Amino acid sequence: MEVIHKDDQSITIRFDKKDLAKIVEPIIKNAEVFAKDTLDIAYLLAKQDYRTEDHFKQPPHIFD
Repeated sequence: MEVIHKDDQSITIRFDKKDLAKIVEPIIKNAEVFAKDTLDIAYLLAKQDYRTEDHFKQPPHIFD
């Protein structure tokens, strides 16, 4: 995780792909103790983690 920009009204953070699950999973597992804003960020990070995966599977025997 790297803080790119921070001022009085905003913060920009860059996450490595490998760190997303480490951040998101404990928050989701303990959702009842977190505020809505924290959960919203966790779900956005989880969605981005999913989107960056390569889910394409070559159909078997496609070029036979």
